[in-house]
Amino acid sequence: MPPRKKRAAAGARKPASRESPAKRQAPRKRPSAGPPGVASREAGGGITSREASKRKRSGMSETAGGPSLVVGIGASAGGLEAVEEFLRATPADTGMCFIVVMHHHPGHVSLLPDILSKRTRMRVAEARDGARLEWDTVFVGLPGMYLSLGKGVLRAKKRETEEYPRLPIDRFFRSLAETQKNRAVGVILSGTGTDGTLGIRAIKAESGMVMAQKPDTAKYAGMPKSAIGTGLADFVLPPEEMPRRLVLYAETFMRRPSGPGKGKKGPEEPRKLPSDMRRIFTLLRNRTGHDFSCYKASTLHRRIDRRMAVHQLEEMDYYIRFMQENPHEIDLLFKEMLINVTNFFRDPPAFESLYRNGLPRLFDGKPEGMDVRVWVPGCATGEEAYSLAMLLREYLEESKRRHNVQIFATDLDGDAVNAGRAGVYPEGIAADVGEERIKRFFAKQDSHYRISKEIRDMVIFADQNITRDPPFTRLDILSCRNVLIYLDADLQKRLLPLFHYALNPGGILFIGPAETVGEMEDSFEAADSRWKIFRRKPGSASARHQIDFPISLSRKKPREDGTEERPKAGNIAAAVEALLLDRYAPPCAIVSEDGKIEFIHGRTGEFLEPASGAPNFNAIEMAREGLRRDLSAALRRAAAMKKDVLRRGIGVKANGGELHLDLSVKPLDEPEAVRGLFMVSFLKAPPAPPPGGPEGKGGKARRAAEMELEEELRRTQETLKTTIEELETSNEELKSTNEELHSTNEELQSTNEELETSREELQSLNEELQTVNSELEVKVHELTQSHADMQNLLDSTGIAAVFLDEGLRIQRYTREVDKFVRLIPSDAGRPIRDLTVNLRDADLVAESAEVLRTLAMKEMEVRTHAGDRCRVRILPYRTVENVIAGVVLTFMNVEEIRETQDALAFARSIVDTVREPMLVLDGDLRVVSANQSFFRVFRGGPERAGGKLVYELAGGEWDIPDLRRLLNEILTNSAAFNDFEVEHEFPEIGRRRFLLNARRMSGGGKPLILLAFEDATGGE
Repeated sequence: MPPRKKRAAAGARKPASRESPAKRQAPRKRPSAGPPGVASREAGGGITSREASKRKRSGMSETAGGPSLVVGIGASAGGLEAVEEFLRATPADTGMCFIVVMHHHPGHVSLLPDILSKRTRMRVAEARDGARLEWDTVFVGLPGMYLSLGKGVLRAKKRETEEYPRLPIDRFFRSLAETQKNRAVGVILSGTGTDGTLGIRAIKAESGMVMAQKPDTAKYAGMPKSAIGTGLADFVLPPEEMPRRLVLYAETFMRRPSGPGKGKKGPEEPRKLPSDMRRIFTLLRNRTGHDFSCYKASTLHRRIDRRMAVHQLEEMDYYIRFMQENPHEIDLLFKEMLINVTNFFRDPPAFESLYRNGLPRLFDGKPEGMDVRVWVPGCATGEEAYSLAMLLREYLEESKRRHNVQIFATDLDGDAVNAGRAGVYPEGIAADVGEERIKRFFAKQDSHYRISKEIRDMVIFADQNITRDPPFTRLDILSCRNVLIYLDADLQKRLLPLFHYALNPGGILFIGPAETVGEMEDSFEAADSRWKIFRRKPGSASARHQIDFPISLSRKKPREDGTEERPKAGNIAAAVEALLLDRYAPPCAIVSEDGKIEFIHGRTGEFLEPASGAPNFNAIEMAREGLRRDLSAALRRAAAMKKDVLRRGIGVKANGGELHLDLSVKPLDEPEAVRGLFMVSFLKAPPAPPPGGPEGKGGKARRAAEMELEEELRRTQETLKTTIEELETSNEELKSTNEELHSTNEELQSTNEELETSREELQSLNEELQTVNSELEVKVHELTQSHADMQNLLDSTGIAAVFLDEGLRIQRYTREVDKFVRLIPSDAGRPIRDLTVNLRDADLVAESAEVLRTLAMKEMEVRTHAGDRCRVRILPYRTVENVIAGVVLTFMNVEEIRETQDALAFARSIVDTVREPMLVLDGDLRVVSANQSFFRVFRGGPERAGGKLVYELAGGEWDIPDLRRLLNEILTNSAAFNDFEVEHEFPEIGRRRFLLNARRMSGGGKPLILLAFEDATGGE
């Protein structure tokens, strides 16, 4: 690797730190093109996040090209608040499309679009059938509809009300993964149950990204915990922190090519140097013991690119250094490599074809009672193996055949194998398994299904790497669906002969629809070429194809520098040790105290044989004639004494003859995994010397001792026989009791299933009610706020108002109404006729009834008992639906207004009585009013003076500079002037001389001028 300083000098970005590799990423350009069928749209608002602001400051174009993401958000009970927090923290122009799917009752009118539109600046729309995806838009699923994606448009299908389980999130996430591939993002928020768990598996299988809400921040943590339990969640965060991570992920994702062959080196060359990939393979192999160098480059690049996008790393060198500094990332990448599409009865037509075209011919040539062996390599979490088990069980029952089916399910992912062993799956599998099989082969436990014991006992799970470990042999069916497509052509050529070798003649090879047998076509015949069901032709594969076994040993592992790795001394020692154990160690079996076989080493067929009847792997039951009693006694003695037990010279009948052996039973204490078990070793011994010959000295004593021992042995055998008979009798009684208990248990189980079904329906209904309740809570809060605003508005106006319903009963009122009608809060609902009204000669009941009848507003003026004048207005109350729902009465005290009006009328009467002309001017020197004397003297009407400037009167005759100056002084200095003489020839009244007097007044807070004219013409 070049020195770090030189790389920095060349402009390369420094690798991310251990804690937060995302912090040193440059902002990306916003895309203008995305997944097929997605319409581009200008954003409706600015960027709110720090990252988006950085992008604007950097001067990057808002229309830069690149793919974008489609984000599916799944939530159930308590999820409304989480969705609101998520959208509130999401920038308005991320270039992504968001689709919200929640649990709703089919008959519910959803308020989600209206509620969410107030929490985000993005456009919010209902997800209707045929709607095209748009950037910076939030689509909300409709109640009673299943949502899916197809070719860039939304598909909404009506949901049957009786359909169960109702899992809209799983359905949508699957279609999202299928159409958007690695552009898909799944977000799981608050909710009960397991909806969305299977959907995120599909998204991860397509190299998409998954987020889950942190359980302690969720109101209901069932869905987030189920998603996190799969180990597939890339981020576990509170909802408000998710958008920032999502934006960072999208920025790195859009800057990286979408796969190998998209870089500068041309379509046929790898995008990165082979040395980078070899270094990653080396890290994986050293950490996990598994070599991925034989996997297809496209698959590896896609999975590695996704992990780099999660950490916002753009260069593979930086990612390799990040892996070296964070070994846990190697484990996560290993998990990423192992993700495959898996579900029950995947490709149902393929299983139907296997049932009709493959199994009949397989069983036709198989004797009754013969074992059926099946191997499922790459079983993942066991869905494929259990699907075959159910299919075989159904076929055997339909054809009325008796066979013991043994299915070996293997995978190199230990966590997946453990999940398969548990046999517990989310409720979403009901859509794949079907109602009939669910009822028969599964038991409901809360929001999960557990595989029945009948099917579980048919499947044996084990960790195995098909490229390294030996295969299972003598197989009747080998199901390896969608495993070969992830391996390169060279490894496929090595595996197929091995599969041919492992199958019996006529055995079935069941592979995926995208896979083929390649050059092995002459070794298999097609039972169904479309669904890739093949039969093994008779003959040895090794006669035509070379079988390299084990596969991993046929290819030497490369080092980081490209040289081949030589065997180490430790490996040679292990190989020699294995060789010595195989050739020189005696046959032995590791058994429990009751004789159950856990492990067998060497050939034990001379000492143990399968017992007749149902398969029973118990060493005591399998012991050949002559060995059973000694083996049982030795086990009991070794267990009781906690020490080795050795019995010599045991005669065992085998293969028509008799052999002698020494039996050794040794308790095991170490290692911890075998503590409590026993090692039973079988050592062949030379036969005992024939009886007869000279007895010699002491011969009689030995003979007497032998006879005594033989008699003691006979008595012991008789006692043992009696004890066994009593034990068998007790066992029969226990079996009878057990059958009765089993019958009772079946009845209880049937009742429990009915109760469980009712509980599930109630739980589903409860989730939908929780969602509706959340929406109503938001709406009630908004209505409460609006009511408070309206009440404050009414109170601030000072208007007294009473609202009556159609029966003239009081509904509500404002505080000011207390001056006219005595009301207290308990009066709500009482008829207004029962209340005391502080008004004279006012029949509010009759007047209100008249308004209800005619729908015409009434207004009247009455007096209170105190003598104050009051204006009462009565008008119909109309709802938003334009329905008359009562009347509204408003009361206004107009006593002060009337007094003011009377005073104004009085003042006007005085002014009009004065014989001198008078004008009132405003601050702009416009005429506000004039008295009758002014119009009489100057021979005009109000229309000739109102609103005009004083200088415009009489044709501009009053435009005198000195008069203008004096009037302005009055306005500015509150001054006054008297006897200002004006003599002029007026057109209509002739030559006149006037003395002008002016004073400043105040009216409504504005300055006014009173200008009086004294006719002095007659005084000359």
